Amino acid sequence: MDRLRKMCGKNRGDSASALGTEQGVTLIELMVGIVVALVVVVAAFTILTTSQKSTQANDQTVETQQNVRIAMDLLSRDIKHAGFGMTGPVGACATAIVPLDHTPAGADTGPDSVRLIVPIGTSIAPAWTLASAVGGTAVSIPNITLTAGAVANMVTEAGGSLTGAIVSIAGVATATVTSVGGNTINFAPIPPPVAFPANMPVYLLQCVTYSIGTTTAACGGNSPCLLRNGVSVADGIEDIQFAYACDGCNVGVNGGVADRIIDNQGGAAGFDQADFVTNNAWNAAPLTPDKIRLVQVTVVARQTNADQGLGEGRGAMTLSPAALQVSDHNHSAGLFAAGDYAGLNPSYSNYRRRVVTRTVETRNQRL
Repeated sequence: MDRLRKMCGKNRGDSASALGTEQGVTLIELMVGIVVALVVVVAAFTILTTSQKSTQANDQTVETQQNVRIAMDLLSRDIKHAGFGMTGPVGACATAIVPLDHTPAGADTGPDSVRLIVPIGTSIAPAWTLASAVGGTAVSIPNITLTAGAVANMVTEAGGSLTGAIVSIAGVATATVTSVGGNTINFAPIPPPVAFPANMPVYLLQCVTYSIGTTTAACGGNSPCLLRNGVSVADGIEDIQFAYACDGCNVGVNGGVADRIIDNQGGAAGFDQADFVTNNAWNAAPLTPDKIRLVQVTVVARQTNADQGLGEGRGAMTLSPAALQVSDHNHSAGLFAAGDYAGLNPSYSNYRRRVVTRTVETRNQRL
């Protein structure tokens, strides 16, 4: 028993000794720990914020690339298709290509426009063909018969009636429809000599206008945009510019006679940028639209939302100090001219942009 009491007493003494040697956390140590924790949290939050904004910026860049590609593809396709043997006006299009330079007499302060005669909808495929051969060396063509169902489909595409519509047969002859009966389209006779074998394509023509929409109402709530006949077809398109190269439009070259070689406008040997014509209305000989053979298209697309930077701050980003030059349009001082882009965010520098230029051959113009 004495031995047990001694052992218990020894253990109580050891516990008391151990308790006496324990120490708490000082206020300085606590404050240092809090500061370290705050630094870690702030660093993590900064990384998260930067990563999130970087992802948003990348998404906007991809969207801008897609928008400019869509706009360029639409413009290029319709410029290539412009014409189709058109011999008379179609709607507001007096010619296959109607250049509408923003400022024909000088450098532009806003976007250009253009009107083009192109096939309607599915006729580009084409889905409509001649059921039998027509015409001959001494035979005029007063009507054509299409494959079963084609005329009904054309009526639908034309909005309910073909009367007054313009059709192109194989991109060679055009005629104004006077009436329709079954699968047959009637029009004022096309005089000989002209003949078409069966299965030749028939196109229904329309006049389309490309322009830039600058208001949320025109663009469906997100301006600016590319408009095709007043309908938004590509978001974020801020500017389109057109320059034209022609054959037979310079009397100083080959006497003004077309020779299937682009006219030298700049004077330097060979074909270069100076051979493209800007600042012209194309309404007086020899500079008339039927001479146009190449169209240089430039499209400017911007982000649909302003850039917020990559850090926690929301300050404006810094872009190149040089003014954006697009064909003959100079966005001077980083701002658009008053009135040209009413309704757009005036903070020009807060948007990333993509500029794409493509030269398109007008393969369906009448030569």
